[in-house]
Amino acid sequence: MYRTILVPLDGSGNANKALDIAAHLARANHARLYLLHVPVITEQDDDPLVTSASQNDAAVQLIQTALETIDVSDIDTSILVRKGAPAEVIEREAHRLDADVIVMGYKGLGRTSNEKGGSVSAAVNHRAACRVVTVR
Repeated sequence: MYRTILVPLDGSGNANKALDIAAHLARANHARLYLLHVPVITEQDDDPLVTSASQNDAAVQLIQTALETIDVSDIDTSILVRKGAPAEVIEREAHRLDADVIVMGYKGLGRTSNEKGGSVSAAVNHRAACRVVTVR
């Protein structure tokens, strides 16, 4: 059913829960798991689309920390770090990877959200061409 699963991670509890569910789906379907982090763009960034070495290191550390909570030793995983507007990056990466499903936290660490869902998860749900599973 699923061959390619994309999991956006931001360090939030809901994102980590999404990772756990995605790992179960990947294991059951022998799917590849892509773990994506989109660093926050700051005013000090020279190029808002290029990650610096320190941003990349921090992103990889964030993903490694999330991976410490579950066993993915039997799952084919890849780490992705992409910069830009989170919802747009998630949608673009899902399309590029031909993802069958995006599994993501309902509300993350972003500054804006509402009672209908986190702004990123709501935008991804609205725009993604594949199935989106949001986790609380």
